[in-house]
Amino acid sequence: MATTKVRGELVDLNESTSESGLKIPSGTLLNRPTEVTGQIRNNTDETSEGSASAIEYYNGTDWKRINNIVVPPPLLDLTSASLTATQVVTPVHVNADGIRGVCFLPDGSAMYATTLDSSGNDWLHKYTFSTAFDVTTIGTPTSFQTTSTIPNYLTGCLVNSAQTKMAYDPYATNNWYVRDFGTPGDITSLGSSTAYVCSRSGGDQVSNSMIYTDSESKMFWMTTQMRKTDLSTAGDPASGLACPTAIPNTSYSDWSSDLDGGNCRTLFFNGDGTQLTIAGNGARLAQYTLSTAYDVTTRGSATKFNFDTLLGTGVSKQMMLIRPNADFSKLLLFSSYQPGNTLYQLAL
Repeated sequence: MATTKVRGELVDLNESTSESGLKIPSGTLLNRPTEVTGQIRNNTDETSEGSASAIEYYNGTDWKRINNIVVPPPLLDLTSASLTATQVVTPVHVNADGIRGVCFLPDGSAMYATTLDSSGNDWLHKYTFSTAFDVTTIGTPTSFQTTSTIPNYLTGCLVNSAQTKMAYDPYATNNWYVRDFGTPGDITSLGSSTAYVCSRSGGDQVSNSMIYTDSESKMFWMTTQMRKTDLSTAGDPASGLACPTAIPNTSYSDWSSDLDGGNCRTLFFNGDGTQLTIAGNGARLAQYTLSTAYDVTTRGSATKFNFDTLLGTGVSKQMMLIRPNADFSKLLLFSSYQPGNTLYQLAL
């Protein structure tokens, strides 16, 4: 972008003349502007007429560069949410349980899911959308049958934004798995699985959901508690701990009162990690401010949301996914149970 500069002795917002036009003091020794709160100066501290320009404002004490001000990422605001579409996803290769694990690409162009068929075979699926974040434009899935011996159905499901790696966490086993895509985004090109052991017991052995956050440099699981690991390679779940660390005070019981007695099933962070949103049974959601980014143990009190009436009363609506678009003007939720296989699209 080109910058127009004017000699400092020719420009002065402080002069009393009848001349018209915008005059911005240069901030040089030739023409130092008055230090008044809110005053703006250009070409600050230039040493020659060829120096680079800068814009600063006076805050009452010091001159601060305007172009160095960091605008914080937006917060996910649920207060004015409205339902704009509901879409039942038609699963394939599935038993009565329907889709168990699900994740959305950040750009809203595709959804990955896991199922168990009536013969006990596990399947991975990719659904694409002709219009991002428009659930009514969902297509038929492309599917891939796993060949690893897994004792039960797959649940937690995670794909990075580059669509080069897929992870999933089966039920009733300490193992979780990672597969590489042979061709990014082509689920039929998935390679062999690599198993990672995370010693757990009971319901902690299965992830309701798995998410990336902080530019995919962190991975969180929601089992019967939250687990977290930092990733040395962004978007590579295998580059963190084989057994993500259990986070204190994040078990089902710790969230239950904020979800009106339901279990937490999934989570989402805003762009700088200072806001946490959770969702679970009964179309209940809750939000928290974190005093330390991405540290859920530093959460304040909950702001609670009951979307039961908004999404349609009379059923459980077990929320397994929270995925807003980039500017937080749209939100997708997924229910895996009563009703199963159901996407909700909200305007915010």
